[in-house]
Amino acid sequence: MSDKELTNDGNDLGSAKPARLRILDKEVQIACKPGEEDDLMQAAAYIDKSMRDLRKRNTTSSIEKIAIVTAINTAHALLKSRSQETLDDTVLERVSAINDKLDQMLSNSEVDNASGSTSGSS
Repeated sequence: MSDKELTNDGNDLGSAKPARLRILDKEVQIACKPGEEDDLMQAAAYIDKSMRDLRKRNTTSSIEKIAIVTAINTAHALLKSRSQETLDDTVLERVSAINDKLDQMLSNSEVDNASGSTSGSS
C-alpha cells in the first residue's frame, strides 16, 4: 500500500515534517508542523476509534462510506461545540452587563444612604 501525502489547509508547510498515522488499518502520511504532533496523534486516534465503532455497527458499509459518515459526525460535533461556545459567550456578556448594572445601582444606593445619613444627623 502506498502512502498518501496530504497537506493541511494551504498554510506554509515548509517546516512541516511527515507524520505517519494508522487509521482503520491503513497507513497515511500527513504533513505536520513542529510541535503539533501530539494534537495530530490525538485527532487520528479519535477518528480511528470513531471509524472502528461505526464499522462494528455497519459491517456491510464500505470504508469510504464509513470515512464520510465519520467526517460528517465529527464536523457536526465541532459545529455544535462552536455553537455552544457562542451561546456561552452571549450568556457571559449578558451576565456581565447585569453585574455592571447591579454594581452601579449599589454604588448609587450607597451614595444615597450616605447622603441621607449625613442630612438626617444634622
